[in-house]
Amino acid sequence: MAPAISATTPTSSPTLADSSTREPFLADSLAVGLFVSLAMTVVQRGVGFARSIGFCKFLDEETLGQWAMALCFINLITPIFLLGLPGSIVRYVEHFRRRGQLQAFIYRIVFGTAVLTLLAATSMLVFPGRYADLIFRDPNVVQPVFALAACLVTTIIFNFMEHLVSGLRQVRVASLMQFVHSVGFTLLAISWMAIGGGVAGLILTFAAAAMLGCVPAAWVLMRNWSGLQRSDDPLTHRSLARRIAPYAASLWAINLIGNLFDLSDRYMILHFSGGGPSVGQAMVGEYFSARLLPIFLLSLGTLIGGSLMPYLTADWESGRKRRVNLRLRKTLLLLSGAFAFGSAVGMLIAPWMFNHLLDGRYTQALAVMPIAFVFCAWSGLIIVAENYLWCAEKGKLIGVALTLGLLANILLNRLLLPTMGLYGAMFATAIANLVVLLMVLYFMSTQGFVFDRSIGFALILPATLLAGPYFALLAIAAVMATSSHTQRYLGEVLAEFRQHAGKLQSRLANSSLANLFTPRLHS
Repeated sequence: MAPAISATTPTSSPTLADSSTREPFLADSLAVGLFVSLAMTVVQRGVGFARSIGFCKFLDEETLGQWAMALCFINLITPIFLLGLPGSIVRYVEHFRRRGQLQAFIYRIVFGTAVLTLLAATSMLVFPGRYADLIFRDPNVVQPVFALAACLVTTIIFNFMEHLVSGLRQVRVASLMQFVHSVGFTLLAISWMAIGGGVAGLILTFAAAAMLGCVPAAWVLMRNWSGLQRSDDPLTHRSLARRIAPYAASLWAINLIGNLFDLSDRYMILHFSGGGPSVGQAMVGEYFSARLLPIFLLSLGTLIGGSLMPYLTADWESGRKRRVNLRLRKTLLLLSGAFAFGSAVGMLIAPWMFNHLLDGRYTQALAVMPIAFVFCAWSGLIIVAENYLWCAEKGKLIGVALTLGLLANILLNRLLLPTMGLYGAMFATAIANLVVLLMVLYFMSTQGFVFDRSIGFALILPATLLAGPYFALLAIAAVMATSSHTQRYLGEVLAEFRQHAGKLQSRLANSSLANLFTPRLHS
């Protein structure tokens, strides 16, 4: 286990707020953090899939589309209104903690976040019609807007507390927050839909689940907050702004561009599809259903990308850039093959799922699902590939790639939506994701990344899904049979897996997992 992280004594001797010798917020080790994150990710994705099936089963297409747009709005507007302030917590918690100024830092961020949250929620209550037109393309649908105002507040509180405990490296607590929120929302939402509840109540169940998810963090913070060291050296507004403003601004810009790219297709479908608001909302509902299975590719890409980053960074900082190249080429090729294989299997079981679990509804969603698998696979590869640019400290190039993809998505949706409907939206999103992936790969090449044939295979394999699942499986088999890179990479991965599986089994046999979520505090 990692040693306890204690605050470094600042230049001016800090005075302890708590006279006890207990060390607050003992950090979780990296091993425990990765294990808990992986376990919780698997469980939450299963719960989320069951919840999505329930949404599609209990809601009609129009109501499902309204819910999808409400969720898009929350995900988009939260970072826009908050100017990157809560996101800076993760980066600077340890910086201010070591100087005995963490409490002052958090109190300032709380104040700024509270003011911005109040302004955002008030604007929604004062101008509900304008927000309803933006979110639902119908200025008369104001009741969900009032629910969204409450949901915005609770979501910001949840995100703030999650950022704080994550910055304090309380990985188990952060994971437990996500778990409670996910399971709580599932139970509340399914119960609400089972009695015929509408979208406004569904939004409020999301808000209630967010508050439930805050309970683990609130408990840990209340037990340990007073034990933090406090310096006699005051934290001035000027020094705080100078420290966090550049980072917060960069984070805000990247989040804005990334969220706009991710959510622009649904807003384009709603506002530029033919027909009235109900038609656009129903089409968004079909789009939501088409991503039921493909969304797992994004989750896997996010998990792999996040887990790979520390190893790439370690190699990069040690000057082993060739090893970074090799790791990424290997990961991109094998992950692309896994995406294509999993997507082909998903395409084979999707008809049964839609016909039996969803009662034969969402026929358009089933028809366009292969395209959704393609662009979700490419999007997952983007998440992994961009790690190279983060290692090279060229994050701004990721923003450039996302901006170009966003422009392509908007332009193509504007051209294809009126004539091709949902197919046009799907093709536009797929092409936009390909643009981003190609631009990321190009920027990687300008920073020293070396390409070989495996990258070409990684790009092509997801596209074979457009020809059907059996053709994709045949293409995977052909690559495995003819590509020496694939055979070598796969052999290395299997050997590493067997080696680490043996080590993990030995460690688990000698460790106690019963108290995995028990807070570890010095007494």
